[in-house]
Amino acid sequence: MYKLLIVEDEPLIRAGLQHYFDWTELGVTSIVEAENGKEGWLTALHEQPDLIITDIRMPEMDGLQMIEHIRATLPDTLFIILTGFNDFEYAQKAIRLGGVHAFLLKPLEYEESFSTIQSCMATLKQKRNERAQRTELEAQASENKSFKSKELVKFLLEDEHAAWEESVRQQLNDFGHFAIRYQPFVVTWIPSNPSQTYERREFQQHAERIIRAALEIMSSSSIPPQLFIYIDKTKCYAVAILDDQPSSYESDHFSLPACDANFFMAIGKMTAESSQLTQLLRQTDQALYQRYYQDKRQIFFPIAANESPTRAKDSRLLLEEADKNRIIVGLESGNPTEIEQLMQRLAHDLSIHLPRTSMDRGFAFIQEIISTTVRFAHRNGIPVEGVYSEKLLKLTCVDDFPTLDALFSWLAAWMVQVSDVYRDELSSTNHQDVLIFEHIEAYIKEHIDQDITLQMVADRFFYNPSYLSRIFKRKLDKNYMRFVTEIRIHYAQECLKKPEYLVTDVCTMCGYKSYKHFVKTFRSITNMTPTDYRKKWGW
Repeated sequence: MYKLLIVEDEPLIRAGLQHYFDWTELGVTSIVEAENGKEGWLTALHEQPDLIITDIRMPEMDGLQMIEHIRATLPDTLFIILTGFNDFEYAQKAIRLGGVHAFLLKPLEYEESFSTIQSCMATLKQKRNERAQRTELEAQASENKSFKSKELVKFLLEDEHAAWEESVRQQLNDFGHFAIRYQPFVVTWIPSNPSQTYERREFQQHAERIIRAALEIMSSSSIPPQLFIYIDKTKCYAVAILDDQPSSYESDHFSLPACDANFFMAIGKMTAESSQLTQLLRQTDQALYQRYYQDKRQIFFPIAANESPTRAKDSRLLLEEADKNRIIVGLESGNPTEIEQLMQRLAHDLSIHLPRTSMDRGFAFIQEIISTTVRFAHRNGIPVEGVYSEKLLKLTCVDDFPTLDALFSWLAAWMVQVSDVYRDELSSTNHQDVLIFEHIEAYIKEHIDQDITLQMVADRFFYNPSYLSRIFKRKLDKNYMRFVTEIRIHYAQECLKKPEYLVTDVCTMCGYKSYKHFVKTFRSITNMTPTDYRKKWGW
């Protein structure tokens, strides 16, 4: 089954963790331990655990250093960080290192901690299954061409040491004796508003059309390039295989049609070595963030070190103590204008630095802003899950916005939300509970004709979805879907009182795609059909 390593310098905590959960039920059959980061590193090399739970601050070698050492040798091992609020920023950094599944907040709360462990075990099981599928896929590729190209691109993204084997590469192309080149692309689509969606298949078709248009400019060969694509949420990762015919082009030859205003594309460096693809794909992905300081462009190219003489090695990008204090003052005062102006200025500061430093330093700057706000929440007794979504923890929010100003406006809105919670906590906890439900109800009514998921609401109000779901059950004694349904049907009742609307119109206006489902739901809430309800009003 699975092996667990616990790295913690306090013996009582190590012993406690071994008995805190029913590990056998979770699929863990072997548990080993270490009392510091150095011992944890050596133990991990010997035992090769599937899961490591580690403290951050330990003697000889801290948890983050240990993780960096272990990841190179054991890329499939998952990590869970034990952290207190004083180490919150370190936990964020650890998660961005990769392979870190989550963090457990000291002191542990059983229900939430158990849920985190369960999620981690599910990820381990999925990774094990994917590894088995990948092995089978590569075996199939050596025999025939009937394999899934998306799995091979995904493989490159997930394993930093990945390279397509020679037997696989021979199956990838129809170029016979010609040498081949690999051309990486990353395309992303960023919606204009949160309710805007794109069907996965439609997004892939659109992204592929954009990439093939670029390939027509890049390749003059009569042999059509082969394209391998992997879709991950709103990003399309692609590797094109071309014959090694020389071609010349200028970056300004590329453009996207006006209808593709929400699309951005990064064109990576071409290579003849498949072993370079993982690094080049990641560099290409990073190039998309150039949109933060080049807001008039939609197509980007990675910046090579020798092309950026102003990018100094010691270029530092830190959130000044004075700005941290301004954030806290803004949170305490609850003045939205003050918070928004501060964030606009910080966005401007970051946009000036980004062309001269790495995007990782930019991410660290954003993390400091988030950490300062979260520490403020903790000091004032505000539950973290109530103001902190997974998008903030893992910084996936950076992929949701076309410009730096848009990202920082969203962060400002989150900080205003934290400030509102803080000030309401000072007056009345019950009032805050009522207030959030009022805000959610207003949001649902504003988008009543759309499909509004719990995840969308959680993102809008900066909540963890699981935490928000528990609030509904605990405070209203109903789940989120029931809450939305009641709002939709109440709105339908109001619309049915107006004779100018057909019942089928009301169905669509309330967000129902199926008339039959609308009638069934209406009856379950009101004990009558929409037609019978309308008759009550003489229509």
